[in-house]
Amino acid sequence: MEKLREKARKFPLFPGVYFFRDRGGKPIYIGKATKLRDRVKSYFSSKDPKTVRMLREAFDLDFVLTDTEKDAFFLENELIRKYQPRYNIRLKDDKSYPYLEIRYEKKFPGIYIARRARRKGSLYFGPFVPASWAKRIKELVSILFGIRQCRERIDGKRKRPCLDYYINRCSAPCAGIISQDDYRKRVDMAVEFLKGNIGDVKGKIEREMWKAADKTDYERASYFRDLLLTIEEFSRKPTYSFGHSIDIFGFYEEEGRWGLRVERVRPNRKESKSYKGEGINTDPVMAIVQFYEKYRDIPERIVVGFTLIGGERIKEYINEKFGKHIAIETPKGEENFLAELVQKEAEKLVSGRRPEEELSESLSLPSVPYIIEGMDISHFSGKEVVGSVVVFEGGRPKKEEYRHYKLNERNDDFANLAEMARRRYPKHPVPDLLLIDGGRGQLSAVLEATSSLGISVNAISIAKGEERIFTDKRDFTLPWDSPALKLLQRIRDEAHRFAITFHRRVRKKREFSTILEEVKGIGKKRMLSLLRRYNSLDEIRQAPIGELSSIVGRKSAEALKEKLDENRNRHS
Repeated sequence: MEKLREKARKFPLFPGVYFFRDRGGKPIYIGKATKLRDRVKSYFSSKDPKTVRMLREAFDLDFVLTDTEKDAFFLENELIRKYQPRYNIRLKDDKSYPYLEIRYEKKFPGIYIARRARRKGSLYFGPFVPASWAKRIKELVSILFGIRQCRERIDGKRKRPCLDYYINRCSAPCAGIISQDDYRKRVDMAVEFLKGNIGDVKGKIEREMWKAADKTDYERASYFRDLLLTIEEFSRKPTYSFGHSIDIFGFYEEEGRWGLRVERVRPNRKESKSYKGEGINTDPVMAIVQFYEKYRDIPERIVVGFTLIGGERIKEYINEKFGKHIAIETPKGEENFLAELVQKEAEKLVSGRRPEEELSESLSLPSVPYIIEGMDISHFSGKEVVGSVVVFEGGRPKKEEYRHYKLNERNDDFANLAEMARRRYPKHPVPDLLLIDGGRGQLSAVLEATSSLGISVNAISIAKGEERIFTDKRDFTLPWDSPALKLLQRIRDEAHRFAITFHRRVRKKREFSTILEEVKGIGKKRMLSLLRRYNSLDEIRQAPIGELSSIVGRKSAEALKEKLDENRNRHS
């Protein structure tokens, strides 16, 4: 870090863009400054945990000069978009709101929830906000029209319908109870309903409700009443329209975590977008600029329900990029109510207590763990021993950082874990928290291994069953519904799944290779060709002799077939 500090002291006092890079030269943070030297030097006195972590990972520091601060702003945006540095604001959807999908490419279309409207041959409705509405409407369509929700292949072989038929949620095309033509008519009616043509459906349900009430079947009557309420709420249009297009932004930042909420209001249409993340020097201006990089439908006005410094940069960007002059204003009149709601939604994205915070408190960690690694071992009586490390960043799996390890063959999990730790941490950064699948013995083995390397690591283990958590000083349990416990279980289970999957692959390959090695005429080159072509011995056994001959030659193919038959008879 001292090398970087010294480099920062030599930066010029001019506008520009600066880069913190990792060992591979990849930017991990990009920023802009009016005076590069003063801005970059300030990082080395920061006590913000994310800034400290970024500096630990940084290996090099660089800059590009620009003529003006405005040029630096535009260059910073372009470079962030190009490199997507991990410590900058990166505008990723907090969630994609669901659609309802009717798949017309099937003989008997079903209704499903989809996160993207992409499939050809499908009809989409939505997106639904809140997301729970998609499920409610899907079930309503199945109740009203008997449209199936399952993905079962309908081939005419099923004799009896499933439970959905008996509870009046499907017309059972799978069992031939309804013809294809009649089923398609129901689908067409469902489509009309989803388009908003609900008059006939409402009238039918109202008649059924009163009929049930007349018979004093109040339970059935209340069931139809609830259906009516759902339909009315589904069909309700937005109660506001400003007569012109506006985007209303809410932004909230707390301890490096940020949330951005956007309400896009157009005549007779409203759309909501939510984003959240973590970064250094969270900047709502850059977040809004990145939003318009992604959604280029520029409104007539931008309304912000929070204090925005640097709004001129947004106006300049939109003018230069899209050739439009746009006003950025605080809410007026009836906009105030909606702007308050949007700002509250942005705050909700951030203010909930995260599992990592509870974990930090329970373990008395010096800071909230951002990067957590999970470690596990898998083997078969000491054979085909493999290890896995999974990486979670900000509570989410970062699968590109997952790693497998082939270990020495021995039936000793303590030694295997220690070997994996000794191999990993001289080459990889130490995580904020290391989670080991096991008890105190497994934890001690890893801590002894890292200590022998002169490496200090915050490590814990979690034992299956009682879900007891071990640290180097104590052991305890967390409440069963604790978000922190659920996060640990998720990481533990993911490490176990990753290890087991690799172990099975290694074991299958070993069994595969052992049989092939016993066949005369099959050497390493031909064995490799077979391993590339076939996934199992059964696939080779079922392959035509001519196909095998083209890979290993006729004599070897016949010998291989004979060997496989002999092996099957031995194990049958």
